[in-house]
Amino acid sequence: MRIRPGYSRLPILLALTVFAFAQAPVKQPAPPKARALKSATEDPDNFLIHAFHKEKFGGDLDCTLCHVPAKEGSVMLKRPGHEQCLPCHDDAFNKDINKALCAQCHTTFPPAGAADLVAFPRYKSTRTILFEFSHARHVDPKARIDAKTGFRADCTTCHKFQANGVFGTFPTHQECATCHSKPGYTPQLTAMMTAANCRGCHTPEEIENPGFTEGRRLVSKATASGKYENIKFSHIAHFRVKEEYNLNCTTCHYEIPRSTGLSNLTLPKMLDCVQCHDATKTIPAQFRMSNCSTCHNDPVSSGEEPTSHTVNVKPDFHTEVFRQHHEAEATAPDAKCFVCHQNVSPSIVSRSQCDSCHAVMRPQNHTIRFKDDIHSKIAALDRTVCATCHRAEYCSACHNELPRSHVPLPLFKAGAHAVPAMLDQRACMTCHTFQNTCAECHTNKIVLNTAPPALPAKQQPHEALNNPPPAAWLPDGWRTQLLLFR
Repeated sequence: MRIRPGYSRLPILLALTVFAFAQAPVKQPAPPKARALKSATEDPDNFLIHAFHKEKFGGDLDCTLCHVPAKEGSVMLKRPGHEQCLPCHDDAFNKDINKALCAQCHTTFPPAGAADLVAFPRYKSTRTILFEFSHARHVDPKARIDAKTGFRADCTTCHKFQANGVFGTFPTHQECATCHSKPGYTPQLTAMMTAANCRGCHTPEEIENPGFTEGRRLVSKATASGKYENIKFSHIAHFRVKEEYNLNCTTCHYEIPRSTGLSNLTLPKMLDCVQCHDATKTIPAQFRMSNCSTCHNDPVSSGEEPTSHTVNVKPDFHTEVFRQHHEAEATAPDAKCFVCHQNVSPSIVSRSQCDSCHAVMRPQNHTIRFKDDIHSKIAALDRTVCATCHRAEYCSACHNELPRSHVPLPLFKAGAHAVPAMLDQRACMTCHTFQNTCAECHTNKIVLNTAPPALPAKQQPHEALNNPPPAAWLPDGWRTQLLLFR
């Protein structure tokens, strides 16, 4: 092939190479082989006991083989014992004791008895036992109060407190059975429940493997344990001052009633503590945010408190632009406006927080000229913005009155309306139509299908403003405006 001087051979070679590859058959990669689960003896550290048994049983795992009621007729299940394991693993118990098998329940070998048993459920307080749960579907929409405790009945029905009153507990089968043992509730929770009922709440494969699904990976450790690491907290200490500070479950756990799953189930955040322990002057000094030992178990270096621990430091993103454009942040599900802005109260529906400010504060653009000059342009562009605070009656109260520009009315009708109508006819049409007002004197040339008189050859439409009607019969105000527009 002959190449013209000054041209490179490289583009042609690249094109031929790409063409050759395009014509060549593409070899499809082989599908990945299914990875066989290893036994407890082969890989004791990564042994998934439920997934292993499910594979051995041909993909069907019957929960009732190992999990039996604690007593006859009870919905509470006891820890699987030797009697549940012996039908399949008799040799590992009676002939050659299998260390890997014992390690599924015991922390020492040979087992020392009940003292060295692992927690039951296996990952209690470290991983979530449920695969999904929606508080939004379980809470009482009327938020009725339990007369015995003084707290929300829908909270105390499921959540009990430890004997020392420090932390609350997660519901067990006993609490759930209050409703789910009744006919019509799914899943059914009775002593005769099946594996399908169990899987209505639990998927043991997920519990053993936190990376099983994306939703499981989003669940935080604090959600699983109900507490933050290295942080001291006591519910009973807050209950003692419940009446003084008007405390209830949702004062701190205000996001819980609208939580739809474990991934958006959260504990109170630092700013929730700040709203009382930094902003309220009646809090004793030893419980203020400046006293680190009040909350932290681990030693914290003394010094200036972080900005997240005080309401006295304005966040960096609160700029001048943020003042006018903060709708997204203020309406976010985790909006914390109420922490620093004392006139804003916490709300499950975050947007309702806006009313505390916007119902009493005049917007910055509502200047002295806004009513007479500016608001019409904004209302014409987007009236929904006006409707945030104003109702239609508010507009009609003014617009049913004669505008000040129309005074005296006989002079305005006689000809003074010509210039303002020529400058902004859309403003006229806010109240008037051609048929009910203009037609009294003017002929609609469009309806009569007659063309308007032509302008002089050298005069363009926009130049008509330079030749207004004689000013002798115009009010002084319009003479001034003519000078401004010319």
